[in-house]
Amino acid sequence: MRIGNGYQGIMQLFSRMNGNKMNINMPFGARASTRRSGAGGRNTLEDYLSGHYKNSYGVEGMCVTNNPNARKIIPVSDEMKQRVFNSVKDAFYKYNGMSGDNEAEWEEMARAKNAYYKTLKREDRVAAAWTLGQLEIGIARKVAGAVKESVPGWTYGRSIPTEVLDRIFADEDIVSMVSGRAAGAAGLDVKV
Repeated sequence: MRIGNGYQGIMQLFSRMNGNKMNINMPFGARASTRRSGAGGRNTLEDYLSGHYKNSYGVEGMCVTNNPNARKIIPVSDEMKQRVFNSVKDAFYKYNGMSGDNEAEWEEMARAKNAYYKTLKREDRVAAAWTLGQLEIGIARKVAGAVKESVPGWTYGRSIPTEVLDRIFADEDIVSMVSGRAAGAAGLDVKV
């Protein structure tokens, strides 16, 4: 068997698997380059050469490799802190402290965060992502600790009485993590 014939056979197989939407005469490289060009989260050759990589949402400056800002806590907008708080709150009310399986919710939050990152200076973007992530972890840990105090034997995923969650999310220690008015807000400066 000749190599060329084997290649065409493989391409025909891929074509059938893809609903006959693939041109078997076009090599992989040509298809990949035409498909990859354009905006969005796709890095162009110029991005690679200049070192200005983008994440999958098209946000430049999100690379953590050798980035001194990757684990830096910085001030973030009150709106984003509130979104993170609401996300944690939803996770406890809807999914009993678990992340849930609603991809639409997750995607909406990811898009909102990435739109926010685009409003920041490029060198602050990865630090803002770290800050919001640490805020989310801090709030979730504090809420989980409060739930364990109120409901002995509780573990993630087990149901939590609504009145317990209402009381916990009204607690000033939890709310202050978002507003930054009390000592609980210092919890953002976590040790890693």
